[in-house]
Amino acid sequence: MERPRQLLNNIGARLSVLTVSQRLAIGLCAALITTSLLWLLQWSTTPDLMPLVAHEFTYQELDAAEAALKGNGIPYNIVGTRLLVREADRHNALRLLHSAQALPEGSLYDMDAVVNDQNPFQAPEQREYAQNYAKGNELAKIIATAPFVRKASVIINPKTKRRLGGATDVPTASVAITLASREEMSDAMVDGFAKLVSGAVAGLKPHNVYITDSRTGRSFNIPHPDDAGSFDVLSLEKKREAHLQSKILSKLADIPGVQVAVTVDLDTSKRITQKLKHDQPQPKSETTQSSEQSSGGSSTEPGVQANLGQAVTEAGGGQSNSTEETSVENFEAKLTQSETIEQIPFAPKSVTAAVGIPRSFVVGVFKARHPEKAEPKEDDAEFVKLRDEQVTRVKSSVERIIMAKNPTDVAVDVYPDVEWGADGGSWGRAPAAAALAEAGTQPLDAIDLARTYGPQAGLGVLALMSLVMMMRIVRKAAPAAGGGQSAKPESEVTGPEPILTVPYGPVGQAAASETFLTGREVDDETLRYQELGTEVSKLVEADPEGAAQLIRRWVADVD
Repeated sequence: MERPRQLLNNIGARLSVLTVSQRLAIGLCAALITTSLLWLLQWSTTPDLMPLVAHEFTYQELDAAEAALKGNGIPYNIVGTRLLVREADRHNALRLLHSAQALPEGSLYDMDAVVNDQNPFQAPEQREYAQNYAKGNELAKIIATAPFVRKASVIINPKTKRRLGGATDVPTASVAITLASREEMSDAMVDGFAKLVSGAVAGLKPHNVYITDSRTGRSFNIPHPDDAGSFDVLSLEKKREAHLQSKILSKLADIPGVQVAVTVDLDTSKRITQKLKHDQPQPKSETTQSSEQSSGGSSTEPGVQANLGQAVTEAGGGQSNSTEETSVENFEAKLTQSETIEQIPFAPKSVTAAVGIPRSFVVGVFKARHPEKAEPKEDDAEFVKLRDEQVTRVKSSVERIIMAKNPTDVAVDVYPDVEWGADGGSWGRAPAAAALAEAGTQPLDAIDLARTYGPQAGLGVLALMSLVMMMRIVRKAAPAAGGGQSAKPESEVTGPEPILTVPYGPVGQAAASETFLTGREVDDETLRYQELGTEVSKLVEADPEGAAQLIRRWVADVD
């Protein structure tokens, strides 16, 4: 503490001898040095940022990208619609934003601008090979930033030139991945890696990216969309059946105990249907052909004729026949509309559903409508009518949900739900609407009461016990604090106070201490002066005459 204080005192003494202009100059220099140090400190702690991609983000993509980077603790900066990150975090940020689907469309194509070699004397084939090789290394660095990936390598096989008489080769890519320990290749990993690599190469499809696990040697790829055998048809059918079943159960939630079974048959074939529509035909030429034929003869008088060997004729009425044929030649009909319908694979070919309604539900509805009647029988006309009404209602609802094509696609039936006991089977209690009507007629047993009201009763008893215990504690504490009087001790000492005595009298008398011990911090110079004074005192006591001569000599030297 003394040394900094002395330093400040020395600085104040030096400044006191300077002029005002000198003090102002020194202050400005000190402020400049301090500002420079602070700016240097801020510059050293601020990371260098670079654009993540050359494309501009939309506001929705910026929100998704910001959430992904914040969640993984990656520093970033947004300038306009550009996203800036540190160079060391660029590959990891690309992987995270690609997984979050926050990258702009086609932004990974601009990776050519990052790895492009601007050497004008290089052959085009060599430049393309270098670009593909550098692009593969860039993608491998992005994939390697995943926490479950230890090492990755990417080889891109670009599209070759078009050949006469041969098909054009499609681009492919090979990805070799070494996973971390205790990690296994999953479908999500294959899908993410394939889409990441295909998004960086123009014309590359995800199903043409082959991913190999370096530890096991197994190869994975996304199946082709047109390849029906590569998909798990059974899992797709189960998903559709579960979806339709949940919709039917939600629709029939008013029927307790309803049973629903849905069967979906998927069409794995892919068909393309083309429909053509033409205008009305217009006549081009018309040809008509007609023919006419007539015949005539003489008629004789009625009666007996003479046998002369020849007929006696007379002019009479004749007969005629005409035929007409017409042919029309039309222009070629003009095509007005062409429609192509493509049916994708795995479309539902047929959907059937079977629904079972518990008999107790129908009985409950019957008793709710006719409370004065007893248990209905199967041959009761009103009961049969009500049952058919409920079956028709349920069937109509299910047909609309599954979009049934035939009346036989939905089957609805009433199944008997019975409760078996010691005396045999008996119909269960009617749920739904009849529950309120039967609540007053069927008493609850002790177990039902305990299950229904047990928790509430236990909570009330616990509250009462807590209240009673608190009141007892208050009553016990009231006498000690009541009336403003202090509590009396349990035992009181009566008589004179005992005095400790010794048979031989007092040994001595203890003197009071002088003062408290105090500590004081001194520096080396003060300690040296104290030691010098002590030594001088000892010298005076030992040799007063010599000490006096020594002091006279010191005084004479000082004068």
